[in-house]
Amino acid sequence: MKSLLETKLLEIGGFTLTVAMVLGLIFVWLSAWFLQRLSKRVIKRGLMHANWDEGRRKSVFLIAQYLIWIAAATAMLQVIGVQITALVAGSAALLVGISLGIQQIFRDIASGVFLLFEGTIEIGDVLQVDGIVGRVEEIRLRTSKLRRRDGAVMIVPNHKFITENVLNWNYRADIPAAFYVQIPVRNDCDPIQVRRLLLDCAQGHPDVIKNDPKRAPEVQLLDFHEKSGLVFRLQFWTQRIFEADEVQSDLRFAIRSVLHDQGIALMEG
Repeated sequence: MKSLLETKLLEIGGFTLTVAMVLGLIFVWLSAWFLQRLSKRVIKRGLMHANWDEGRRKSVFLIAQYLIWIAAATAMLQVIGVQITALVAGSAALLVGISLGIQQIFRDIASGVFLLFEGTIEIGDVLQVDGIVGRVEEIRLRTSKLRRRDGAVMIVPNHKFITENVLNWNYRADIPAAFYVQIPVRNDCDPIQVRRLLLDCAQGHPDVIKNDPKRAPEVQLLDFHEKSGLVFRLQFWTQRIFEADEVQSDLRFAIRSVLHDQGIALMEG
């Protein structure tokens, strides 16, 4: 049996491949494959009880998968007689160059791990990133996918969610968000009348929250000046966070129409 295991299958220079090495490689590969399948089942069952979404469960599995195959690759090299410490020491300069080139990738992966365990961003959240609003469709280990309002998909590196200011409209999905419409009018108008008309427009829109005293529509007088006129701001709350620009557009149409009917002129410029 020993002689069979030591049978040489391939010999190139100073490297010799034996039956024992081939069996060892097969054993390591099968072990990694089994551990991968087992980890997927354990993660799926365990994190379902923790109410984690599919994207976060998939990210945890990817982390486990990477670790398993890194360990398997290391073990395979050991099986064929390659010393990892000597290999790393001999290629230190190369590894430094590679690390400098892919440090952004590792930065994104590290950010993905933080997102995964912090849970501040989840599938379905409406985010504002770099001034663009989109709904999160997928969170992966290095990048995330956001569906913009125009239907296009935006691929965002995960480090942006950690190092930059990101507005998450759905951090609490059961809480609506506040939005604004700014209206500049001429000085010769009656501000009390304008305030009433703006509130009437908000009250008349079906997607504006009206029955919650804490989130009722409000009108503020932001500024007044002889040349720039009066600047009002209508604040409203809505559950239609992703489509808030449509609600704002509807209100602007309604406000412009009612002010025109009342003979109240808007400021130009």
